[in-house]
Amino acid sequence: MALEVRSWSKLEGIPDLIGRKKVDWSIFRDGSHVPHEFIGFFEQANGGVRLGTGEKQSVTLVLENDIYDANLLNMDRNGYDGDTVQIRFSSSLKEVLKDRLSTTYNYVVEQRQRKQEAGGAGNIIVPDQIASYIDFYDTGNPFEYRLEIINPYPTIKNIHQHLQTILNQYVLTRQKEPFGGNQSIRDIFSNIEENINRSKIASQDIITKWSVGKGNWASVPWLAFLDSRETTTTRKGVYVVFLFCEDMSGIYLTLMQGVTDTIENTETRRSQARANLRNKSERLRMNFSILKKFGFRLDNEVNLHTNTQLGTDYEYGTIAYKYYKTNDLPSDEFISRDISNLLQVYASYINSTSTQNGTVPNDPEDTPDRLRVENISMNQRVRELIKNISSKGYSFEPWQIAAYITALRTKPFVILAGVSGTGKSKLPQLVAEATGGECCLLPVRPDWTDSSDVLGYCDLQGEFRPGSLLTWFNQASNNPDKHFVGIIDEMNLARVEHYFAEVLSQIENRYPDANGGFCSGVLINKLLDEEETEWAKQVIPGNFAIVGTVNMDESAYGFSRKVLDRAFTIEFSDINLSSWESLPITIEELSKWPVNAWYPRAIRLNMLQDISDDDRGKIQTVIQALEEINKILIQAQLQVAYRTRDEISLFVLHADEGKDSFVTSAGDSVDPLDLAIQMKVLPRIIGGSAPVRQVLLDLLGWASLRAKIEENDANAMLDEWIKLGRSASYGNSAFPRTAARLCLMWERLNKEGFTSYWM
Repeated sequence: MALEVRSWSKLEGIPDLIGRKKVDWSIFRDGSHVPHEFIGFFEQANGGVRLGTGEKQSVTLVLENDIYDANLLNMDRNGYDGDTVQIRFSSSLKEVLKDRLSTTYNYVVEQRQRKQEAGGAGNIIVPDQIASYIDFYDTGNPFEYRLEIINPYPTIKNIHQHLQTILNQYVLTRQKEPFGGNQSIRDIFSNIEENINRSKIASQDIITKWSVGKGNWASVPWLAFLDSRETTTTRKGVYVVFLFCEDMSGIYLTLMQGVTDTIENTETRRSQARANLRNKSERLRMNFSILKKFGFRLDNEVNLHTNTQLGTDYEYGTIAYKYYKTNDLPSDEFISRDISNLLQVYASYINSTSTQNGTVPNDPEDTPDRLRVENISMNQRVRELIKNISSKGYSFEPWQIAAYITALRTKPFVILAGVSGTGKSKLPQLVAEATGGECCLLPVRPDWTDSSDVLGYCDLQGEFRPGSLLTWFNQASNNPDKHFVGIIDEMNLARVEHYFAEVLSQIENRYPDANGGFCSGVLINKLLDEEETEWAKQVIPGNFAIVGTVNMDESAYGFSRKVLDRAFTIEFSDINLSSWESLPITIEELSKWPVNAWYPRAIRLNMLQDISDDDRGKIQTVIQALEEINKILIQAQLQVAYRTRDEISLFVLHADEGKDSFVTSAGDSVDPLDLAIQMKVLPRIIGGSAPVRQVLLDLLGWASLRAKIEENDANAMLDEWIKLGRSASYGNSAFPRTAARLCLMWERLNKEGFTSYWM
């Protein structure tokens, strides 16, 4: 049975293995602590030599025939009699590991930065799905260990170096050398092909081919991955290919359709054939939208810097691509990761479109739901959904449904607040039912003080008992084609940060998954038995969203800033008691939403792809508003940071896709930015101090007039708002809903000496 102690493990049946270390921050900072249970294995590799307390021994580390110095140290810790052994790497080795383990390194650095910005501390746990490992092997020589790196993606050895050499030398070779006389460039392509095959990055159905020309040097050389079930030639079908720019300024990793047969079989002019290629690329892109999550672009902006006919044909035939500049070529790991992601999506396409006779029609209708985006706009989907819910006799403002869907797409954690009976629990159920999703309900108990009822616990016999939410996560992971919503009912009957701590942390620890969504890291940090490892590896899958419902009164707990910062909060305060009859219309059953209709464009601004000028304008509007707000909030040290900036910006971008539904029942427009500020900024303001009072006053002036006001101005606004019937929207303000809520908070502060967003 394998030995596993914290981040170290030792598998049986691997000759000379001393131990396997899961890569974490310590690897890049110092090296690694050696658990007590593994010290004996190192002593055995060292010929039985045991280091005394305080002793240090130089060791040699061999990584792919390169030699690095390191130290083995048994630390002297005052008051501790046991051994504390560490292996400390040299700075040169740490730099090599940062490059070779760049996926893990970049993940850890980013998560540490985000945790520090949020005021947190502690270790960063790397999810198993993207974890890297270092194996230490006994070489037979004392104090000499051989290292092997295990990456989450197979790594193509030296692909960075080989591609760089081609980019640097091809133009000169083409200009100076006869086509048949130079073998070195061909050798490089052959080496890449050989290393690809050795890496096992491609399935057995993949054929690797390359070309530098036939009879003459090619203007645009290429290296292709062909799935034999689809095509064995680059003349036709869909395949993956590296295309080198003619001037060698860069290289494109692309998903391509064969262009030669289309060009040669078209009886009309080449321009018409290219138009056919482009139209076909547009149709095929419907199958590959998930590639955006991996940083690939799906547009017509490929530029091979070529004037040749065939090179230009390639530009028209490109379906998806990622571009690497010559002077900024990524590492082996990053290039291998991109190839692996592209090949996985390519394989999914082939698998899903294969028919019984083995042909592969390029028909989007044959694509499974999780890969297909139907040609229905989100605008149309939301409008039809609102009509469907209204026809069933339920009364919601159109903007409430639109805001709920937009918030859920932007971040899979939404809080629905308001008085009892407004439909907070019913809305998620209605939406899931209409769109083909699945809804689960978990009522919160007041005695919950930890996550055992939510995620699970080990009983007295040591057997793990999964909680309801963990079980739902597992169910969603096993059904990636369906969207799931878990309703945490009466969420604040117990302290959320007590029973939901792991979930709150992992919601901020999401990354792209293989299905096109964004999954989290693992939720269970316990060592479980082998038969229970499924639970130990469970994540929040990308097709699962959490909706909390709350009633804010004296019997419930308030929310901490940790909770509010991680959620979108929608309040159901617009109540129309006279609306009780269902509309005299019949609505046909909605077509089920494909699961990727719920996926966000990104989870951070720097992950956005295909940013239009209109998108940039909306993002800049958000940033300008938040910068103005921060100048006010800083008076009470309540400023918003990068997470809030990104989430409000993405909310506004997603809202634009369903913009027709951001209206009241009377047809009045509702500004998504106004809603987002109300949801993400105002709940932070709580208290009765002088700084809080000044913040509230200045925000009211900003939201209503975009100007500074005095207290008598605020009191006059309050009187006018009261005369208007305490409406959820305050007149012609710059941000009417935010201004109306600030009027309510200002009234509470004046009457009670204390204010908050909630009652």
